[in-house]
Amino acid sequence: MRQKIKDRMRALKMEIREHKSSFIVYVTLRALVILVMILQIFNRNYEGVFYCILTLILLMIPSFIQMELKIELPTTLEIFILIFIFAAEILGEIGSYYTKVANWDTMLHTINGFLAAAIG
Repeated sequence: MRQKIKDRMRALKMEIREHKSSFIVYVTLRALVILVMILQIFNRNYEGVFYCILTLILLMIPSFIQMELKIELPTTLEIFILIFIFAAEILGEIGSYYTKVANWDTMLHTINGFLAAAIG
């Protein structure tokens, strides 16, 4: 068990060294989501808290894919995925960008199409 934890820590440190820019984006977005979650708790908007928890889980998926499944994602693709998740969940749902910004949904679907094409 301890060896497995040490191996994961080593893999995480190596991942951070190799992909510094995506790690900075990840930490920044995670901090923003936690800040929004705290604000949602103070506003007693528990649906918003749920969206924040969901976003935090979704933000971990690219690193999980890289570490557990040993699939290497390009740094640019990883950053686009992280920004897309943040834009859809936090800005779109909690910030009401779907209603405030014209064509927000269309923009996100276009970005998602490019992501799907890049992954394919």
